[in-house]
Amino acid sequence: MKKLTFKDELQERYLLDNGLTECTFFNTKNKKPYTFVYAAYWHPCEIKHMMRDFAANSPLSYVRLGQKLESLGLCIEEDDNSWDLKNILIAIANNISMNAKPWKRGLSNIDKTVKEIYGTREDFKKELFETYKEELV
Repeated sequence: MKKLTFKDELQERYLLDNGLTECTFFNTKNKKPYTFVYAAYWHPCEIKHMMRDFAANSPLSYVRLGQKLESLGLCIEEDDNSWDLKNILIAIANNISMNAKPWKRGLSNIDKTVKEIYGTREDFKKELFETYKEELV
């Protein structure tokens, strides 16, 4: 079952059961509708480089992580208090799938899982805090 989230004369978007978004564009050059499925971004702008690779390479894991953070009261569009970067990084480290390959084919092109790269959630959390220390000030 999919849920309609937006519709006008140019496009329509549906939220799929798995959390991905299906978008269909109607106004194309060849006059045939064009449909694609993607993971809608939920992450804060400060961590866009890391998370966009994750969304592209492991979309279902990315969506599940976003749903988990939302259930923890984080990254909620209407709530400015839910965007504290420190709390978000802690929640990401505590809830990311250790078997996800978020950086495969991305800027760093690392074809390894989070567990293969960092070993433990604690080591991943330390790396996140070191990488984003300037944004945390």
